[in-house]
Amino acid sequence: MLVHDPGLALMLTDTDASEPVIHDTGSVLLTIDHFSPASTIERANILKDVLAFSRKAGLPHIATHRGVCHQVLVEGPWVTPGMLVVGSDSHTTTAGALGCVATGMASTDMRYCLATGTTWLTLPDAVRINISGTLPSCCTGKDLILDLLGSAGEAGFLNQALEFYDSGRQISMDDRFAVCNMVVEGGAKNGLFYPDDITRAYLEARDGKKITGWSCDQAPACSRELTLDLASLVPNIALPHSPARVCSAAEAGPEKIDQVFIGSCTGGRLSDLARAARILEGRRIAPEVRLLVCPASQAIYREAINRGYIQALLDAGGVILNPSCGPCGGIDKGILAAGETCLSTSNRNFRGRMGDPASAVFLASALTAAATALRGVITDPREVS
Repeated sequence: MLVHDPGLALMLTDTDASEPVIHDTGSVLLTIDHFSPASTIERANILKDVLAFSRKAGLPHIATHRGVCHQVLVEGPWVTPGMLVVGSDSHTTTAGALGCVATGMASTDMRYCLATGTTWLTLPDAVRINISGTLPSCCTGKDLILDLLGSAGEAGFLNQALEFYDSGRQISMDDRFAVCNMVVEGGAKNGLFYPDDITRAYLEARDGKKITGWSCDQAPACSRELTLDLASLVPNIALPHSPARVCSAAEAGPEKIDQVFIGSCTGGRLSDLARAARILEGRRIAPEVRLLVCPASQAIYREAINRGYIQALLDAGGVILNPSCGPCGGIDKGILAAGETCLSTSNRNFRGRMGDPASAVFLASALTAAATALRGVITDPREVS
């Protein structure tokens, strides 16, 4: 179970005076990512209550200020193929990239799950999505999922399970996380990548041991099948105010952008920072643009420093934020003013998502974000690479 700060704070409202009852403390990961560090008195008090609750409950796995919950979850040894993972955030679906069923649920359901170790779920219809072709160098998993959402719409997969089969081993783990993260924007209950050699290599590197005992030779039955041809992908943009209002980056530009945000549980992974650094190294961003970079976790931040990505982004004029959710949900560090526009690598661009309701958010990959930061207008990364 993945529990992050706002969801748990709601659960505390009528349990402060009693001893918390947790069915299995070892199966719970508590994270602090939205209020990290606290930016208001109200949030500081919520954080204090959450930490007091965790101490009283004796929770052994607490990730305070280590990054976004969804990234921290998959970095640790907690998730493996075949598991059921539930979390108090809709983007818990991210973990499905490791071949497990991962889904979000509301605070009341999480409280019941914490107390009993059980939950109740309906069995969704499964949609098999076959991935074929070769991924173009100008595209990422973000472009893939935006393409799918643009075709299906916000409710195109309502209460369904999306099962991705990457027969050509084209999609990296970082990109698989981004894809599974955003299946919920199409209404899906969960999304997963069928475990393969990429999954195995990731888990062996993460856990430091050989993987044995799980086999994926037979795929389950699905209600329908779709095929995604990677060769046909182009850099995509989600226009305000829907992740499913998608067009190509070439069609969207030139739209003036005030702020570029590279980060979140969708676009703040090491490969995202590497892609942005590759475009921005030795260059300077447009003088009228604010470039905010927020690594998804401390581990990613540290490795990005070691590899020189952070230095390249700083030299280009970027501002590096501490690993957290940051401006993604309009929480802090990068709130938009009325009339401002932002191109973001995050997962949602609903009206008012990142600030004033009169602002506008576009969604894209880190490659498109970096290219846009260079020119100050939405730019296809092929124009600057």
